[in-house]
Amino acid sequence: MSNKAATKLPYSAAILAGGRSRRMGRDKSMMEIGGVPIIRRIADTLGDIFPEILIIANEKEQYERMGLDVVGDIHPGNDSLGGLHTAVAKAQGSHVFVAGCDMPLLRPELIYGLASMVEDWDVVIPMKDDYPEPLCAFYGKKCEFPVLESISAGRLKMIGFHEQVRVRRVEEAAWRAWDPEGASFLNANTPEEFEKIKTISMRGEPK
Repeated sequence: MSNKAATKLPYSAAILAGGRSRRMGRDKSMMEIGGVPIIRRIADTLGDIFPEILIIANEKEQYERMGLDVVGDIHPGNDSLGGLHTAVAKAQGSHVFVAGCDMPLLRPELIYGLASMVEDWDVVIPMKDDYPEPLCAFYGKKCEFPVLESISAGRLKMIGFHEQVRVRRVEEAAWRAWDPEGASFLNANTPEEFEKIKTISMRGEPK
């Protein structure tokens, strides 16, 4: 890892772990790769990069047993947008990197690359196949109230508040310099996706 990647960023990170894992049929965050729960792998990766790691979850006990800092949703029952609001509201840093709980192949190089763009922006979000990746993005404190307004109006789309804030969209031509395979965006929504992630991880590719 480069010296740059060894330096912690002056921001926070949050892992959203409040989903119901409908397609997987069991708690994705606790599924193991090499005997290590996915969420532990993600927390370890982010812990090398950020001074503060928050787990956003209402079921706290299993994460607290791992020694993780767990924060319950301020407004439960509002899907990932509710988790995003809690992350932005509770994080100490001016910006918070938000990830899903089923993304164990996050590339530090990608995170550092996105972080290099946060100045003067409220959201820095990568685009993949012309779609935004809201659970691998940075959010500034100025997002808190626009997100809360969307929740109050029942608009739970993760990018529904973007028109009210300054958004830097990072196209593939830029982020693939940091994560050529796009491994960071792989998530374990289904058993098939989990097997793919496990295969990549166990053969020593990006962790």
